[in-house]
Amino acid sequence: VEIAGRADWGVKLVTANKEENAQGYHDPSLTVICEEASGVPRDIITQFKGTLKNPNSLFLQIGNPTQRDCSFFDCFNTQRGEWECLTFNSEEIPDSEWFSQRTNYKLAEEFGRDSDVYRIRVLGEFPFTDPNCVIGIEDLERISQKHLLYPAILAAPVRKQFGIDFARYGGDESTIFRRSGNAIVEWEHFAHVDPTQVVDRAFLMQSQAAWTDAETWYVGDAGGMGQGIMHRFYQAHKKIMEFHNGSTAMQRDYENKITEAWFGMARLAKARTCYIPPDGTLLQQLSTRQYFTTKRGKIVLESKDEYMKRGNPSPDRADGCVMAMYDQVTANGQVTLTGGDYEKVASSTRMRSLVR
Repeated sequence: VEIAGRADWGVKLVTANKEENAQGYHDPSLTVICEEASGVPRDIITQFKGTLKNPNSLFLQIGNPTQRDCSFFDCFNTQRGEWECLTFNSEEIPDSEWFSQRTNYKLAEEFGRDSDVYRIRVLGEFPFTDPNCVIGIEDLERISQKHLLYPAILAAPVRKQFGIDFARYGGDESTIFRRSGNAIVEWEHFAHVDPTQVVDRAFLMQSQAAWTDAETWYVGDAGGMGQGIMHRFYQAHKKIMEFHNGSTAMQRDYENKITEAWFGMARLAKARTCYIPPDGTLLQQLSTRQYFTTKRGKIVLESKDEYMKRGNPSPDRADGCVMAMYDQVTANGQVTLTGGDYEKVASSTRMRSLVR
């Protein structure tokens, strides 16, 4: 479409179904308008961001906020500092020939004012949670409030536990979460750091907290890079549970251990009986991980690769936090025995009296 007969001033229409459709536009005054932005894939949004390098360029995303797992949601949350965010509440619009408040009343009667339908269609707000997500953002925002910190620390039984997730690839993060009671009281994340340094840092955090080896448990990601570092825990005589995502869950409803851990975290969040740090990236990762039901009727968490194919970064912070809050440790963990030239490891299911 040409405007005023100028070939360099016009409108180009792009179908948002392939990443390549968003490439090759470099006009210095380019404006991009994404209609129904909740349904535009993240990779296409990323392509346009790379195109709009000129300061005169403008990027506009508009539409109903129908889902949380999208770039449109990120604009209002983790990337809010980069965007001017506007929300239009139809409760504030007067009756006219184009609009009637009766529509709002009908939605309120049918679905309730607290429903996601009312939030999306009337208030112009994102839903509390996506239907297939394990943990709702409302629960996560509540448990990241400071007034829950000390009650969560004192929650019985008082657990002293670390969750450690090791980076798989160069762009991933290694994360450490230190849990006291039901509260995450300290956490760190690292990029491009050797796994041995991550373990050494966790040991230092334990020492600085004055936690003894007898009362401290480590839950370590033992897949991929983590498998080659487990010996460091045994050599240091630490209580370690090697966490394998695909291993058998204690509860029959879940397909594997990582699913069980995530749903355990979801129960704590729903009951408001835990505390996590108010980190935007952590909350985003925890609130967008989805689950499915297998043909056998078991619940299974989507894999990291599946999660990343939907345009998300690796959920390293979320996995580290979830492992720290995993409550099945004493039934699954391993404890290093004294004696011998090297570590001897036995299941704490058989040696529970040594662990308590």
